Amino acid sequence: MSQLKLESRSDLNLQEGLQEEDAEEAKETESSITEGSYQIKPSLQSKFKELPVKEIMRGVLEDLLAGKAYDPEMVQSWTITIANEVSDRVKDLEMKRYKHVVQVLLGEMRGAGVKCGARCVWDSEVDNYTSEIFLNDTIFCVTTVFAVYLY
Repeated sequence: MSQLKLESRSDLNLQEGLQEEDAEEAKETESSITEGSYQIKPSLQSKFKELPVKEIMRGVLEDLLAGKAYDPEMVQSWTITIANEVSDRVKDLEMKRYKHVVQVLLGEMRGAGVKCGARCVWDSEVDNYTSEIFLNDTIFCVTTVFAVYLY
């Protein structure tokens, strides 16, 4: 009987030890979950970075279009390549919880006017966009990146 009590005590101690460990783990998990859960909007450091994105667009446009003449056979390929390259490089910036859309408008310089616009419903405090324009003797290209924050 005394041996039974001893086993019961050791079982109790083991259970208490496990319960304490579980309680500590629960506290750690709870604190890690609640730490960031109250911040809905991004901090200033986490907002969309216009300047690096603009530099990315400028670099891609210069690399792909500098020294080229307008060629209607190549326009589709160029626009797809520009959009994909800009998108990939913007992803590399790892702006958390942002989705982006890349729009490329490429045309021939013939003296005609071109107007383009965009409308969307978004939160002007966190959502943003930036554009870059490339011009040479025969080509104009307007590239825009829209960034939308996911709540």
